[in-house]
Amino acid sequence: MVGTPQGAVISPLLANIYLQYVLNLWVQRSRKREAKGEVLIVRYADDFILGFQYREDAERFRKVLEARRQQFGLEVHSVKARLIEFSRFAMANRERRGEGRPETFDFLGFTHICAVTRNGRFTVKRR
Repeated sequence: MVGTPQGAVISPLLANIYLQYVLNLWVQRSRKREAKGEVLIVRYADDFILGFQYREDAERFRKVLEARRQQFGLEVHSVKARLIEFSRFAMANRERRGEGRPETFDFLGFTHICAVTRNGRFTVKRR
């Protein structure tokens, strides 16, 4: 079996079983051996987000993930597969570099936005 049929009734079940091995368990092993900082994975069926404390970990992991994706015949939507800076420090870091506001991303029907509350605390807004 290579990947799961997109849009088929069985697709969500197959994605969960397949990605448990191909992604979840592999991420758990990899982050313990290779990551210098914290690694977070959030996955629902065949959608997932990976969060990294350090950009170097994210860049290294992205290269390895690409090879693993090809090994298992999985496809990733090129618009969705991107590396963005998104954290409580993102706004200040990007402002210091003159890059403007942090990028947003869509996940599970919500647009996630890096923001600061009126009293100066970091928050993630979802629309």
